[in-house]
Amino acid sequence: MSIMLIRKRKFKPSRPRRRAYSSLSRRRRTGVGLFVLAGLFLLAAVVLTIISTVQFKSVAVVYPNGSQIGGIPVGGLSRKMAEERLRDAYSIPVELRYGDARLQFSPDVLGLTLNIKETLDNADEQNPGSTWWAYLWGKLETPMAFTLPMQFGENQVMTRQVLEETFPNRYDQLASATIPVVNSYHVLPGEPGLALADYDETVAQIMNALKSPNQRVVQLRVEESPALAMLWENLEIKLRQTIEQEGFNGLVEIYLEDLHDGRLMHFATRGGTDVPVDVAYSGASTVKIPIMVSTMRRVSDPIPATASTWMKAMIQDSLNPPADGLMKNYMDNNTGPLMVTDDLRELGYQNTFMAGFFEPGSPLLYKYETPANTRTDVYLNPDTYNQTVPSEIGDLLKRIYLCAKHDSPEYNLFDGEVNQSECQIMIDNLLSNRMGALIEVGVAPEGRVAHKHGWTNETDGLLHTISDVGIVFSPGGDYVLVIFIHSTGQLLFDEGNLLFARLSQSIYNAYNPYQQAVVYIE
Repeated sequence: MSIMLIRKRKFKPSRPRRRAYSSLSRRRRTGVGLFVLAGLFLLAAVVLTIISTVQFKSVAVVYPNGSQIGGIPVGGLSRKMAEERLRDAYSIPVELRYGDARLQFSPDVLGLTLNIKETLDNADEQNPGSTWWAYLWGKLETPMAFTLPMQFGENQVMTRQVLEETFPNRYDQLASATIPVVNSYHVLPGEPGLALADYDETVAQIMNALKSPNQRVVQLRVEESPALAMLWENLEIKLRQTIEQEGFNGLVEIYLEDLHDGRLMHFATRGGTDVPVDVAYSGASTVKIPIMVSTMRRVSDPIPATASTWMKAMIQDSLNPPADGLMKNYMDNNTGPLMVTDDLRELGYQNTFMAGFFEPGSPLLYKYETPANTRTDVYLNPDTYNQTVPSEIGDLLKRIYLCAKHDSPEYNLFDGEVNQSECQIMIDNLLSNRMGALIEVGVAPEGRVAHKHGWTNETDGLLHTISDVGIVFSPGGDYVLVIFIHSTGQLLFDEGNLLFARLSQSIYNAYNPYQQAVVYIE
């Protein structure tokens, strides 16, 4: 028996066999490659797009020659360059001129903003054919020139606020009043007022300038108000000082009425002490004004030649026979003076009257007692034939003035019996009284005085009272001025004449500070 020996083999681990690529793996690898390739193409496309876009912008977004925005040329400029040009042009300060003052403000301070983005967006839309796609395919169209407005944002409330904060306190000025010069009969004219005329108008002017590239100066409309007249309180003080300065210690009564606004000044003083006004004075020739009014009531247009001649002689030459002739021929041969008085009563005057003719030896027709001549505080022994008080003769002059000025029944006298044309004739007669004395002396050549003066020797043969009553026409305003002066002793005419001139000059200069009167009486 044979024995078989079995050799044991040593075990070696086997290596796994490398597998061959399958078709799936090949497909996956191919997909990755394609993805990478696509990415590269996409990246290249993006790069090319960016490059072409930059090139397009450098070529297409240049505004065509001849283009304008808000009047600013932008042709040949890129959007950025155009923006810079527009900003530079509209950021220049606007200059506001207030008289001689020059003020500059930047647009933003005045409430204006530039809407540049919206403006340029609108400009870019003017050439829709000039697109990147058209550029990419080589079909870029030639752009057309355009003209567009600049777009703004405005805050007019802010503009007005700047004006209100700037001008009233720093540049506007209130008108000042004329003031008297100490120790002089002249005055210092006031200053006119200045103020911005219209804020709404000014805001509109400023906005127009802010929106203009080249008209950036605004000449503001400044409204000038005239200098104020002298305060009547100051004028009265000046008149009182004039009386004192002239050294007159008698009685002086002044009645002044402004014919524009009706302001009234009326005072009487004697030796520096006030006395109640409306003292009874001898009328003398001042009562010839009521005689003229009564004559006009009884004649009609055309005025008879005789009446016209006598009225002019009575006023201009201060003759008494024509005055008596008017009362005898056009009223009543015996009671003509009383008819004048009745007319005065009808007009509301209680202290002015005629009680007899002027002719010496004429009888006293009636003894009138009035509130003025029955006073006991001041009694000047006035003429019993004719008397008046300043307020009544002054008011009568005002009514004649208004009647001549207004063609209206409201201003006619005696319910239309004395009309506008007749009142103008009376004014002309009073203007013809050129005597070169009293109120006239204190009036500059530019002024005119329609007046009637009066004085007479009294029972002692001396002159005690001088009066002048009239309407002063002047560039600075018209006014009624009535002045009566009385001295218990003899009143020298030259002394009284100088006082009248100085009082008249002070009043005239207060009304006319730029055309003042000069008095040359020695």
